[in-house]
Amino acid sequence: MNRAATLTLNAPLLMLVAALALSPPFTAGAAPAFLDYAQQQTQQSQAQEKNDAASAKQTQESRQSADNKKTGTNTSQLQKRITSQQAAIAQKDKLIQQLKKQLAATPQTDTAGANEQAALNKRINELQVALSAATAEKEALIKKAGVVQNNNLQQSKAAARQQIQQLTTQIQQAEAENKRLSASFTTLNKDKHALMTQLAATEKEKQAVLEQVKALNADNQSLTIRLAAAEKAQQAALDQAKALNTDKQPLATRLAAAEKEKQAVLEQVKALSADKQSLTIRLAAAEKAQQAALDQAKALNADKQPLATRLAAAEKEKQAVLEQVKALNADKQSLTTRLAAAEKAQQAALDQAKALNADKQPLATRLAAAEKEKQAVLEQVKALNADKQSLTIRLAAAEKTQQAALDQVKALNADKQSLSTRLAAADKAPHGPANDAAAPKNEPPEMAAIVAAYRLQADKDNAQLRMKEDEIELLRTQLSVQSKTRSGESAAAKLSASGEQQAYAIGASMGSEALNVLTTRRTQGVTVDAGLVLQGIEDAFRGQLRLGEQERNKALFDVSQQVFQNLNKIEQKNISAGKKYQQAFARKKDVVFKEGVYSRVDYLGKGKISGNDLVTVVIKEMLTDGTVINDMEAKDQALTQKLDAYPPVFREPLKRLQNHGSVTLVVPPEKAYGSKGLPPKIPPGATMVYSVRIVDSQPEPAK
Repeated sequence: MNRAATLTLNAPLLMLVAALALSPPFTAGAAPAFLDYAQQQTQQSQAQEKNDAASAKQTQESRQSADNKKTGTNTSQLQKRITSQQAAIAQKDKLIQQLKKQLAATPQTDTAGANEQAALNKRINELQVALSAATAEKEALIKKAGVVQNNNLQQSKAAARQQIQQLTTQIQQAEAENKRLSASFTTLNKDKHALMTQLAATEKEKQAVLEQVKALNADNQSLTIRLAAAEKAQQAALDQAKALNTDKQPLATRLAAAEKEKQAVLEQVKALSADKQSLTIRLAAAEKAQQAALDQAKALNADKQPLATRLAAAEKEKQAVLEQVKALNADKQSLTTRLAAAEKAQQAALDQAKALNADKQPLATRLAAAEKEKQAVLEQVKALNADKQSLTIRLAAAEKTQQAALDQVKALNADKQSLSTRLAAADKAPHGPANDAAAPKNEPPEMAAIVAAYRLQADKDNAQLRMKEDEIELLRTQLSVQSKTRSGESAAAKLSASGEQQAYAIGASMGSEALNVLTTRRTQGVTVDAGLVLQGIEDAFRGQLRLGEQERNKALFDVSQQVFQNLNKIEQKNISAGKKYQQAFARKKDVVFKEGVYSRVDYLGKGKISGNDLVTVVIKEMLTDGTVINDMEAKDQALTQKLDAYPPVFREPLKRLQNHGSVTLVVPPEKAYGSKGLPPKIPPGATMVYSVRIVDSQPEPAK
């Protein structure tokens, strides 16, 4: 049976799912879906007769409406293009706003980097000036030494040369030290840029968190903006505080500490004050060391040590002291500037905090609530991990059960192999009353019973195996989406407003439809990764699709082609298996074939029924392999209507019964669900089996 392939390439899958989610849900009701299907076919036949009578009038009206339809189509296309252009403009405006924000944030980072670079260059220049001054002082001391020892010039000539050589060596060492310091400053500059990059990444992550907070607190947008400003000022103060710790700890440690610093601005100022006091103590110690060095130089002069020794010691101590003093002065000046900026930022942050406290609860309370919520989220993560472990165990058990079922099926297939030849011969042999009567003589009754038992057991095992496979697939799907349901579960507890409930209901309906699509595709021979499906939905909501429109259309076309091919194979397989089942059922005793349907009365019942009587029935709908699609009696459900109101497929067999009777129907696919089937449970080309029992019948009440 051929099928027409219907492919939709231009409409995204998400829009289809959304349309299904917003549409009224289909309720199968108590009866099998085939009743509704058969009634629809009957109504269509009646409507066709009416349409034939009015076809002439409709032909004339259709000609008149063709032009109107063409005009309406053009208008609709223009409206779609306008809507698409407006959406594109809105998207570009959003991108422009984001670029403006990034551009506004860039000068602050560049200015801070330029200031630090200028400070480093200034310090290098100061070191070079100090080196020049030290060299000049050395030359002056050399000249002074030459004047003092002019009388002993000949005797100390060798000593003077040695002294000059030592001074030259010291100058070379100083130049080497200067190069080393320059290299160190270059390394520090690289580390500074790396730190700036990491800080920018941290700021970007923080901005993403702030945007999420804004989305969750849309009703309090003004407060969120003010809070973001306070956090930005606080971050500036934190950056100033981190700059003070440059000489104390490595840059990596500073970055890690910056991530953990969430204290108030006042604590940062206290830390700055403590650092200032420490630097003041260091400056005093340096001045004291300088004084001690000068005293030591005086003592050395008093002792009249050799000029070379005194000059080397004094130069070394003085150079060290001068460098330390200059470094401390530079650090002190930088500290003073940064402290003033920090105090200014602190005051601004305190003012903003006061304003925020006047409108809403204190920031400390919100921080405590955030910590509490974070703890709750961690507990949820632990619970989800426990659930994941439980699902993993269940999945392993299900796979083990599936393997056992497969082993059992293999064993049954091995047992049935010896009977396959005889069964095939029996199916191919001509059937008639003579053959049916002779069958018990040619085949032992116990062998026929064994064959029937094996067939029944094999059908049950196949049905159980399919159920296990579905359960395993469901567990895998739950495992793949387990980590993504945490936010949904957290929000579900807060669904109090009607708007929230409506939004959640739409999302739940979309999710159910998506799962139905996945289940349907699996029955059609196409396995789809549920995690990637969920990722595609999230990317569509964020407007960040990873595939272009052409790639998406091609993927949808490919899967449609695959489904089309698989459905044809499944349909032909089901038609072939259904014909064999129909032939086997037709050979049974008391089977009647009428209007394309096989029926066999299982119990006649007592008490005649007329066409106007109200007949209550329970129906069990099954596939030929024993898979139960719907069992009204198991669900404690029943269907009541006039006998003549039942579809012809059921009405004619029911007329053969009396009250409380039962009948078994075998309906070929062309009389049942046809080549479409009813996904995901009923495949295309399926032969359906119905067990119908009359619960009771009552005469039509008098009007």
